[in-house]
Amino acid sequence: MKSKLRILLCAACLAAASATALAQQPAGFDPARVPASSATLGAWPYVGVLEGYEKLSVKNRPGDSARELMRDVGFDRYELFDGQKLIAIEGRRMTGKFIGKGASFFQVKKNYETVLKGLGGVTVFEGAGKAMEPLKLKFSPGTHRGIHMLAEDQMGVYFLRTADKEIWVEVYAPWDTKDDYWLTVVEKKALTVTLQAVPAEEMKKALDAKGRVALYVNFDTNKATLKPDASTTVAQIVKLLTDNPTLKVTVEGHTDNVGTPADNLQLSSARANTVAGSLMAQGIALDRLEPKGFGQTKPIADNTSEEGRAKNRRVELVKR
Repeated sequence: MKSKLRILLCAACLAAASATALAQQPAGFDPARVPASSATLGAWPYVGVLEGYEKLSVKNRPGDSARELMRDVGFDRYELFDGQKLIAIEGRRMTGKFIGKGASFFQVKKNYETVLKGLGGVTVFEGAGKAMEPLKLKFSPGTHRGIHMLAEDQMGVYFLRTADKEIWVEVYAPWDTKDDYWLTVVEKKALTVTLQAVPAEEMKKALDAKGRVALYVNFDTNKATLKPDASTTVAQIVKLLTDNPTLKVTVEGHTDNVGTPADNLQLSSARANTVAGSLMAQGIALDRLEPKGFGQTKPIADNTSEEGRAKNRRVELVKR
């Protein structure tokens, strides 16, 4: 009898633990659950264009300013809606507007869904932007997707995993679009860092001339954890402060405008503290450092483009 009771209790514990684990998992789509496909993919961007359609250009539609929102870049950040949350993907990105006549957006979605599923992919979300309203979600500005009329926009989001790739595909139709559609393909990739750390001597010149110097220190996305390649910049700051023992600085953290102002303020403060902590760990006295976070309140570039947002995500040393 006791043995059976123990078995029942263990089963109850396992069920409770399983329920707790499920409750702790984030709602919505989880790409890690999608099996890897063995399909052979073609060249980037891996999917084609609907028959009878062509990419927007000066030649086929000279007056369409939507060309300014088209992208084909080696690294970018792009948000996709999975029905419950926004998923931010970093990697290679192609966004294009494709023009033509005769196809409904339902037809567009089903074409891309069929192709992706044929390759072993899955549907992440299909529907209208109004699904984001009760969740109080909005896409970051600066893309082709709606902000004011988001509820009326239509979208389809699809995902494909292979042994070495994670590929996201989004087709999108703004509320005022009749026949055209937008296609975005994002392949998740790590950033290849090509920027060199600012030498300590250059930091000193900027501090003497302007009283401040902007540095681009790499952190994990939406976290205050330094990436390994940030060690080079930190080492140069240590050299600057070691070579100039009377120099005192404020370590300022700044963000772009993605997210809420409150969250960005907290993130920028945490990042400033992380940099100051790294400097202290290498022998710089606490009284020479004053970490402060300013969030998104002091942009130095336009937040409507990825290039501008990248410039705003920075750490500044300010002479005291």
